[in-house]
Amino acid sequence: MRAILPLACVAAAAVVAVSARGTAPAHTADIARNGRSPSTNYKLDCQGCHLPDGSGLAGSVPSIKGELVRFLSVEGGRAFLIQVPGSANSKLSDADLADLMNWLLIAKGGATAGSFKEYTADEVAAYRASRLVDVNGVRAQLVKGFAP
Repeated sequence: MRAILPLACVAAAAVVAVSARGTAPAHTADIARNGRSPSTNYKLDCQGCHLPDGSGLAGSVPSIKGELVRFLSVEGGRAFLIQVPGSANSKLSDADLADLMNWLLIAKGGATAGSFKEYTADEVAAYRASRLVDVNGVRAQLVKGFAP
């Protein structure tokens, strides 16, 4: 009979293997609380619509590539990034969504490390508790406030 390794053991082995190669992710949340890295959470939960590079689908799914950081510069933009349906309805925990968003802002969203206040699980929970009714309308208003 073959032994089956618990998921936690597999995740720990992956971290050791990556660390041994010296290529561990730079973000502090290397392995999310669900045992997956923020990059893996993006691949599993976001890139189906936003695509691997974050470019989205013209006319139906907005690009996040180089754009997310702009939302942090307008009032309400920070909350909006968590309240959009893909984030708010995600099966990720509040902590994992915070880690994903912090990673995403740097990896694809145009931010640099240390240039923004990182999301926390408590903050994500508060934003998720307030749902958007008119996502497209709110987005359009926020975009109007972007610097040229």
